[in-house]
Order: sequence, then C-alpha cells, then structure tokens
Amino acid sequence: MTLAISAVAVLAIIALIGFADSASAGTFTPTLKVTVAKTTPDTPSDYVVDFGIPKGDVNFAGVVSFIPKDWGIVPGDAFPIGTGVGGLDAKATLGLINGACNSVLPVHFDFKNSSLDTSDTVAYYPANDDDTTPDFAEDKDNNGNFDAVDKYPDFLARVFKEIKPIRRSAGLTLVAGLPIMLQFLIFAPGTEINENIPHDESLGFPTVTVLTNAGDTDAAPAPGAITDFCSALTSVNTSLGAAEDGTQLFVNPQNGKYDFVTVGVGLRDTDGDGYENNLDTCQLTANVGNPRVAGDGDNDSDGLDAACDPDDNDTNSDEDLDGYLNRQDNCTLKANGEDADNQADKDLDQIGDACDNAPDKADGELSVKELKASVTIGDGTGPGGPPTSCDKCYKSGQANGGGGTTTGGGSDTGLIVGIIVGVIAAIVVLGGGAYFLMQRGRRGA
Repeated sequence: MTLAISAVAVLAIIALIGFADSASAGTFTPTLKVTVAKTTPDTPSDYVVDFGIPKGDVNFAGVVSFIPKDWGIVPGDAFPIGTGVGGLDAKATLGLINGACNSVLPVHFDFKNSSLDTSDTVAYYPANDDDTTPDFAEDKDNNGNFDAVDKYPDFLARVFKEIKPIRRSAGLTLVAGLPIMLQFLIFAPGTEINENIPHDESLGFPTVTVLTNAGDTDAAPAPGAITDFCSALTSVNTSLGAAEDGTQLFVNPQNGKYDFVTVGVGLRDTDGDGYENNLDTCQLTANVGNPRVAGDGDNDSDGLDAACDPDDNDTNSDEDLDGYLNRQDNCTLKANGEDADNQADKDLDQIGDACDNAPDKADGELSVKELKASVTIGDGTGPGGPPTSCDKCYKSGQANGGGGTTTGGGSDTGLIVGIIVGVIAAIVVLGGGAYFLMQRGRRGA
C-alpha cells in the first residue's frame, strides 16, 4: 500500500529508518545477478543487472546499489543528450481495484542520456495549458526526445537539493494511457546523499532510481486503481557499453575481480503473520487468511481480512468510507482520506498515523539482505584499477555533472527516508493507484 524510491547504503537505511521491537516476519530472499557481455579489460561492454523477489516473499522497503569505483563511467555531459543508453524489462505482481495479487504487469523502458543542466528545467506537474499531457512527457520542440530528457525535471532539485548526478538517464512508457517516467541517477563516488548515509569513495558510484516524482515534497496522495504491489517481482536492466555510433558509455576496468553490491531491505510485518504491513489490511492483528489469495480469510470478499473486519458477511470495499479502498488504505478502520490527514505516515511503517499505536516509532522489523554479484574482468588475476583507454570516463575529483557539489549538502533526512520506502518497485509499479501510493509514503514524514 505504500511505495517510493532510492539506492544508497544499508547502514544508511538502518540509521534513518531504524528498527522497532523485534517480531517474526515473512521471508525475504531477493536475488541478484550481474552479467558483463564482454570481459576484456579496458573495453566498452554492456552489462545486465537482474534483480528479483520470489513469489510469497515480503516486498522490499529499500534497495541499495553501488557500481564498483574502478568501472569506467562516461559522465552525461560528455556525450549528446538523447543518446540511447540502455533499457529495462520488468514484471510486477499487482492487486487491482481491491483484488488479490493476481495481475502480472510487464513493462519496458528505453533510456536516453538526459540533461544535467539545473538552470533549464521542466515541470513535472501539468501546466495550465489546454492539453492533458504532463509537461515532462511532451516534446515541444519535436526533436524526438520527451522534454524531461532535454531539460532537468524541477522536482529533482527538491529531492536532492545541492547535489547533482554525474549522469542521468530517463525513459518513458504508457500505462493505461498515462505517461510514466523512470530515471536512473549515477552520482560520483564519495557523494554525500545525506549526512547519515555512508559516502566512502571506496563504496563506488551510488545509484538512485526515481519513478515518476517519488520523494517530491509537493506530491499529494489520491485514490487509484492499483491497490497492492506484491511478489513475485522481476527486473532486468541493460546498460549499454557503447552507443550506436560507437560513443563509449561504460568501459570495463583493468584485469581483476569486482563486486557489484546490492542491499535489499524487506518491508515490516508488525503483527508477525508473514505479510508485510503494506499488503496486510489487518496490520496489528494476525490474519485469518492469506491476502495474496482471493477470498482467503475474507468471506465477504471486500479486501478486509476477517481478523479485523467488523462484519465479514457484509461487503464494504471501503470500510471507513474515506475514499481509499480497503487494500489501498493504510488505516482500514479509521477514516484518513483526503478530507482528513490523507494517509499521513510519519514513521513510514505503512501504518497510517490515524491508527498507528506509535506514530513516531516504526512498528515491525526490517529484514536486511546483502547481495553480492562478482564479476571477473580478464582472467581475474590482475590487481584491478580503472580503464586507461577512456579519456572521457569520470576521474576522481572531477566536477560533479558539470557543476555542483560532490559532497556536502544533500537531501534532508525525511526526504531520503521517503525515497527509501521502495526502489525496484519504482521500476515496475506504474500509473494510477501505484503512483499515488508511492507518494503516500512521503506524506507526514
């Protein structure tokens, strides 16, 4: 029921979100695989990151990713805007219109190199013009790029404040006729995303994934048709080593072995029944049935488990009549709709403040799993090191994305927490309710 986005370091997630009283939780066993198309040192090569969560696992609260620091990455201001840089295919399991988790949505994005010029921005929200297409999705100069490629989305400045990526790529897809944007932001090693987030240069290039305008303080929730985001989840992201014209994009480091590290954090399960809070409509009482299965423990099929349904023989798909369907509502029995606090959740535990016994302290435990995908370049016997044949690749100490700070500044803690409440979800949960669900994670933070 609550989603959003980011990528940084596990200690940051622990420090920012913290742990509540220990409770048993559902399984959380994400998988990671990284494949490099060509393993020749000092050579441009595509690489593919395959991340997944098995069916029946709790979904994630955050995903943390670092590209090894010796990898050759060409900054986005060193090659043309609009250059194709990769693509992503994913499948998400969704619950639609108060139903169980039985809808699988495949989605594809093609990514283009996008502007880093923060002085030339485009609004995310629609302008007061006659058409209904959001400004970021228009192509006003008819050059083949949607405007969030040619211009810097204004909300990114609100999310990341003084820091800038060294590279930004953006993709657009339509879901039910709605334009949905996904961006990948790569920051220089050592970038301080936030003072509580480790920023040791040896960790590599921190990457942040942004779906729509997640993390934006100007975002406001609203009811929608997608009422749950569930496992299983698959996501396959391909980053091109070179563009069609041969322009270098990613260049292999020297002979050696390298680790791509991703840290996944499983969502909280306050009542210990194996179902994460954002899926569990009875978050403080162990469920009678399985919310992933239609009608299980829900005799009247209104999306509210019998454990807390006042009358499980009387169908009411919005039990508290606040405008949010039961399976989308973070307080199913107490009205907290748009006329009240609109799903406010200060501690970001996916239990709304209106019904949270401890609204300032996150309830339930986060499961932390560190995933490591080892990649061998050459025969793997060398000492490693950055490529020598890539003059345009990022060098330590280089200006960050054409200006801005590499360390210092950063987002405020509330924003980072808001972004962390989801990530790969951002890759696949698209449009309608999911879009607003992600925003709900930010309200009240």
